[in-house]
Amino acid sequence: MIGSGIIGLSSAFHLLRAGNRVTLIERGACGREASWGNAGWIVPSLIHPFNAPGAVPQALWGMLNPNSPIALRQFPSWSLARWGLAFLRHSSSSRSRESLDALAAMASGATTDVVALAEHLGFEVHRTGLLIPFRSKTALAAHRVAHAEVVAAGYRGRVEELSAAQIAAREPALADDIVGGVYLPDEVSVRPDTMTRALARAVENLWGELAEHETVTAVHHGDRGWRVRTDRRVVPADAVVIAAGGQSAALARTCGVRLPLQSGRGCSVTVPPGLGLRGALKIAEDRIACTPFDGGEVRISGTFDLVRPGAGTSRARMRSVLAAAARTLPGLRDLDLSAIEVWSGARPCTPDSVPLVGPVGPTPGLFAATGHGTLGMTLAVATGRDIAARVTAMNSATLPNIPKGHPIP
Repeated sequence: MIGSGIIGLSSAFHLLRAGNRVTLIERGACGREASWGNAGWIVPSLIHPFNAPGAVPQALWGMLNPNSPIALRQFPSWSLARWGLAFLRHSSSSRSRESLDALAAMASGATTDVVALAEHLGFEVHRTGLLIPFRSKTALAAHRVAHAEVVAAGYRGRVEELSAAQIAAREPALADDIVGGVYLPDEVSVRPDTMTRALARAVENLWGELAEHETVTAVHHGDRGWRVRTDRRVVPADAVVIAAGGQSAALARTCGVRLPLQSGRGCSVTVPPGLGLRGALKIAEDRIACTPFDGGEVRISGTFDLVRPGAGTSRARMRSVLAAAARTLPGLRDLDLSAIEVWSGARPCTPDSVPLVGPVGPTPGLFAATGHGTLGMTLAVATGRDIAARVTAMNSATLPNIPKGHPIP
């Protein structure tokens, strides 16, 4: 197993529970990449693929605005062009609906799974639902249409539409120009670092090997099976799972496999206690996530910047996120960003928004678990179970029916 983000850790955990021996190799510290500072949302209601009809002109227009939630921060390259053309091909109504259906299947049961896992492993989880306030009736109406599509794809969670007065009563920290909104009581949030730490402990308790600060340089297959070469050793394996986030495509290329991935960087800050937010909040009009944690801290996260793997943090982008968020949460207006750590992480994304989960390449035994975009937390448990079932069944004559997941063609 290569990569110890939420996807790699969940996959390793489920592989071990299925009776497999696992060596999990991580180039840095466990769980410190894109899983570390994200919003921590498990939200089956927010699974719309990026490749929706009309997404391309909207994205291009947004990229002209330096404060847009979506921006191009990467020098154009052939790989970016190939990914962009594939994205365009997948942006028709029919293909976008196929992506939505696939994501809905993967996300079904996600909240129940994570709550059960939190009870088993003991990490921070909040069952306060998700509140989505709107400053315009047009945006609220658009959300109704989008949510109806998710329901048609299989979402069965409850939804309550609230008036401006009801929104204010539920969340007093909001600005006074909210016209109404939606409350989704069945959505869940976690503190991501507590979940990754709990999974890492579980991997070690199940006798898995967790190798941190060890860099994989190549993956290859020979007469003696699969070999994973690192900067320290060569690890033999019956199967290799690439779950290395933004590095997944580069690692796959070392064994001749091309994965259609593009990095989308998000950024966040964790605000000290004082904002008084009661539950998870989505500022939909600005694509900003706000998540309160135990102790009163609130994580504010946003942006989807197309960047090269390994791109650094941008404090200017975070300032734009906070300025936009302050229109809905006035308590952020006087926040001194210079005294707060700004985090960023690059999330691998596929052209059709559906993760790559399953066997890749012509040689049996190589698997991918990557490309989850902004849905890594939501889809982590389903992906872990899927990978465990597929690897365990690798030598079977007939692969069992696995309803969740997205096998790679």
